[in-house]
Amino acid sequence: MARIIRVGGSSSSVSWHEALKDLRADDVLMLGPGYYYLPQGITLTDITIKGTGSLPEDTTIYGYISVSEDSRYVTLENLCIDTTTEHNSLSVPVGVDGYLTLRNCFIKGTGTDTAAIAVNGKITLELYSTKIVNGSVSMYDHANFRLEMNDSEIDYFSDKYCALAIEGEGTAIANNSKIHGSINTFAKTNAELDLNNSEVDYVLLHGQTWMNMLNSKVKSASDSCLYLSDDCWSNIMNSTFLGGVYIDKKTRTIIQNSTINRMIVVDEAKVTMNNAVILAHADFQDQAKCDATRVTFTGNMNYEYFLALSGEANMKGHNIVLNPNQANLAVKDEAKFSASVVANDNEQVEVEYNKRPNVYILGVKWTAKKK
Repeated sequence: MARIIRVGGSSSSVSWHEALKDLRADDVLMLGPGYYYLPQGITLTDITIKGTGSLPEDTTIYGYISVSEDSRYVTLENLCIDTTTEHNSLSVPVGVDGYLTLRNCFIKGTGTDTAAIAVNGKITLELYSTKIVNGSVSMYDHANFRLEMNDSEIDYFSDKYCALAIEGEGTAIANNSKIHGSINTFAKTNAELDLNNSEVDYVLLHGQTWMNMLNSKVKSASDSCLYLSDDCWSNIMNSTFLGGVYIDKKTRTIIQNSTINRMIVVDEAKVTMNNAVILAHADFQDQAKCDATRVTFTGNMNYEYFLALSGEANMKGHNIVLNPNQANLAVKDEAKFSASVVANDNEQVEVEYNKRPNVYILGVKWTAKKK
């Protein structure tokens, strides 16, 4: 039978340590505002712990928590977990098959490669109105997971470590959330990543990752704020990229109603774009292929070419808009460019090419500038 156990405050029935010694499955610990210490950590089984303060930090647990292998669920609400040692603040070991739910929690990591939340088992990890700082949320290669972030935040910007690391198999969903740092998937990853109405600094995808991005923003101005590689498939809609998008290997990418500062596509990557805007520079190399419909290619003074194709790259454009802004279009080597243009900011476009038959532009005057 479930019990409600009150610890701390005037209504306390037992002390913190007494409560821990007598924990039973389905108990609910109600912790009054204050500081609670777990110097040796604790392993929980089918337990709910709730803080009763106004803020999560009012009820702080100093230590670390692990989910036991036979646990069906662990639920934490309105708490701050602050590990002061080189341990994961929260960990899910191999063998677990259950739920870990955090509501209105504040989780502090150690600022190292030790993850704040580490997942190795089979788990549904739910983060509601929760903030994780100074550490990552990491799904390791043995994990079979479902991560749901709603109105939550991971704040761990680092040159060495990612904020959200996804290996193993599963699905990671971020809704109305912020990730200050990078989202990374890896060679062994076999996962779906869904970003909805969210913000992140970097997204770096490898392995077999299927990404759906909707109404989201990637904020870094670096050359690879979004990096798609290996066998990743991506469907991007109504999103903004303040830096460069780099796509390589055998990736397949659909981009719709989005704005990208600059983009480079290489190897055998294939890109389909609809109603998108490239603000500064687009470059397609090797055997890359692009099918662009109602896409605007714009140049600026930082790049010689606003649009460049080389190697055996192939672009087919349908009702595209060209705004060179004094930059040129280049079609080099064996690359091919075939497009219909509906608008252009110049009377004519200058095209550098190796073979005239490889360039076909309908709807705008263009002049050859052989180089």
